[in-house]
Amino acid sequence: MADYEITFDAGSYNVNVDTSTPSYNLGVNYEIPSKSTQYTNLLVDDIKGQFDGTKTTFNITVGGNPYVPKDPQQLLVSVADVILQPGVDYQIAGSTIVFTNPPTAGQDFWSSALSANADLTRTINFVLDNGSQDITTGSKGQLNLDVTGRIESWMLVANTTGSIVIDIKKDTYVTYPDSFASIVGSEYPRLSNAKKARDESLSTWSTQLTAGDILDFDVVSCSGVQKCSLFLRLII
Repeated sequence: MADYEITFDAGSYNVNVDTSTPSYNLGVNYEIPSKSTQYTNLLVDDIKGQFDGTKTTFNITVGGNPYVPKDPQQLLVSVADVILQPGVDYQIAGSTIVFTNPPTAGQDFWSSALSANADLTRTINFVLDNGSQDITTGSKGQLNLDVTGRIESWMLVANTTGSIVIDIKKDTYVTYPDSFASIVGSEYPRLSNAKKARDESLSTWSTQLTAGDILDFDVVSCSGVQKCSLFLRLII
């Protein structure tokens, strides 16, 4: 056992360090802040090179791919630096735009497709860290959900090749902590002598989550894994 003296303004303290073994047990489990993707508008490909003063119908593409707006109001269209009125100055027919008056050659054009639906996603990130020792079994902590959504997939990555099985249980604030029940069915997030794994089928999962639910992360078994991260992707 080695002794080190650390001096602070308030006095001196002795710190004993056990050098007989290099291992350490950190035992820290935590959630990384999640991320969401908000509404995203799309820039429609430029078609001004096709303007000839006669043609009125043009294909609508985004990144070279056909784009079908829900209605004329979903497109913000400018020709010759003038914002056009949807349903009056142009109509939508599938993936084409039909101008009431044909644009003339040389006129500038730009258009933005307003997002029809929110593409909201949230990723729950839970880290299990046991220092230099294998992660122990049992509950590793809970987290509270602030959104309602559906679990779309899970991904599990580890610091070393090994095996681990994790159960995820759910309860509500009203019944906590007496009614935790597994939501994974027979498809536990797991590594089997691997560093990474993922699953998008979730056919036996109870995937629906409600804001206010409490999730518990429970290690069923572990061998050779000291640190891993479990990611749950939610569609909100």
